[in-house]
Amino acid sequence: MNKKNKEKNLNGFKNGIYTGIAVFGGYIADTLLTAAKYTTQGVKFASKALWQATSGIRSTVAAFLKKVGVFLLRPMKSFFKYSDGNAKALEKIKEKNGGKVGITGAIAFTGRLLFGKKGIAVILFNFAVPIISVFFLFSVITYANSINYAVKLNVNGKFLGYIESEQVFLDAKEVLRERVNYLGHDMDIEVLPSYSIEQIGNNETLTKYQIADLMLKNSGISLDYGYGFFINDVFYGALTDFTKVKECLDKMLDKYKTDNNTEVINFVDEIRYNEAGLYLSDSMMDEDWLIGLLSGNKEEASFYTVEDGDSHSLIADKVNLTSERLEALNPGFEAWELHGGDIIKIKNEVPFLSVSITRTEVYKVDTIPFSTETYQDDSVYEGSSRVTQEGRYGENEVTADVTYINGVEAKRNITNVKQLLAPVSEIIAIGTKPTPAGTFKEGSAAYGKFLWPVEGGYISQWAHWDGGYDGHKGIDIAGVAYGQTVYAGAGGVVTFAGWDGGLGNCVKIYHEDLGVTSVYAHNSILFVSTGQRVAQGEAIAGAGQTGIAQGIHVHFGIQINGVAVNPRAYLDITDETPIKIYG
Repeated sequence: MNKKNKEKNLNGFKNGIYTGIAVFGGYIADTLLTAAKYTTQGVKFASKALWQATSGIRSTVAAFLKKVGVFLLRPMKSFFKYSDGNAKALEKIKEKNGGKVGITGAIAFTGRLLFGKKGIAVILFNFAVPIISVFFLFSVITYANSINYAVKLNVNGKFLGYIESEQVFLDAKEVLRERVNYLGHDMDIEVLPSYSIEQIGNNETLTKYQIADLMLKNSGISLDYGYGFFINDVFYGALTDFTKVKECLDKMLDKYKTDNNTEVINFVDEIRYNEAGLYLSDSMMDEDWLIGLLSGNKEEASFYTVEDGDSHSLIADKVNLTSERLEALNPGFEAWELHGGDIIKIKNEVPFLSVSITRTEVYKVDTIPFSTETYQDDSVYEGSSRVTQEGRYGENEVTADVTYINGVEAKRNITNVKQLLAPVSEIIAIGTKPTPAGTFKEGSAAYGKFLWPVEGGYISQWAHWDGGYDGHKGIDIAGVAYGQTVYAGAGGVVTFAGWDGGLGNCVKIYHEDLGVTSVYAHNSILFVSTGQRVAQGEAIAGAGQTGIAQGIHVHFGIQINGVAVNPRAYLDITDETPIKIYG
């Protein structure tokens, strides 16, 4: 492509860009003009609508302003009319005197214009009287309001000053009583008041503290200026400077602070120590002595309320006492069965000034109780039951404002509970199947042997174990159903029928002819009772998993004089009896 064509194409490209910019600019300008047009129309329409809507109000306002204007201009209109009449009268005088008014006529004309019936003076007076009257009334009211009255107080016949009311003196008398009756000392200063009402102008009234100071000055008692120290409104004495005491109190609070930014820390007692004034010289305290008192301990009786889940040792830790100390304060404490809400006496040294801390705490509670549901099951014997679904405690996240007094919890206010895990109901099957008491297992055992105590089943044992001499003291017959009938291996007398710790529901039968006792454990239900005589093969229980047991089975044992022996030697079993060996 030659140079000429290149320049031509370049010029065309530039012209295209310029054209595009121009078109875009025109589009923007049209848009703005259109927007301005509709905006103007909208404002015009709104203004017109507003003008029409306010026509009634405008008419009322215009009529009112017209009346006001007529009222204000009426005197001027009357004056101009009066002046016009005087001017005509003046013209007549001129005509009569050949065009001359004369001094007398001029004076008369001026007099009528100024002091005539509707002259300038009368008009101004009509305007000025109301204004002056309003101003005078306002001045009177202002003056009356500026008059300051107060109660003049005399005590014991001597003028002390002015107070707002008699209550100020009564309050001052209470302040006086607090200042002269410090810890361990009582005194009474006689003060007899008298009152009168007086105008005091710009004088200021006195406060109860100023009146108290004046009464002390007039008492003739030796006084010093200081700061009263009060605990629960009890006056302990006065200080010349409370700086060190304040530092001591601040440090006592600071030692309880934690990283929890929600906590509020205060003294349990109400403390005041910056009340300046006159105090008895005898009540002035040594600052170091007071600090020693405040930072020390005192012994007092207190009580702890047992919470759910508390144990004896946990309570001892909570209240920072030994178990022996708690036992001494609460005889028999170690044997108590603790319940939530029980009161335990604590007598311990506590700080002279107790500190209260309230903080927001968030914690988990995993013992939310579950409900229990039951249903009837005809596969379980009457009087027996079995758990078909284990209950499970729920878990909540709890937010509470907890208050501690000297580090021991005193109050817990729960503000929010969030469920983390819902509790699972426990479902229990209640038996309705008639009990087989009095029924018998068919068949018999060889002489001197025990009948196999269930229908079916097998012996379950570990490889190293052949009968239970090592701890287990019996054999386990597994492969049986829950509630399946357990039969007496031989005839005899029931010596025990009930709960036997790890054996659960247990039956023990003494066989006189054999001189041994048979044991049947982990049953779900018992059909016999202690002292009852049973025959061989008679139903005595239903199989289960009570006590310490893994899976449903019958624990069978033989005892001679209370000593366990190998039960396999007494059972009428053959080599074909199923045995499952584990391990």
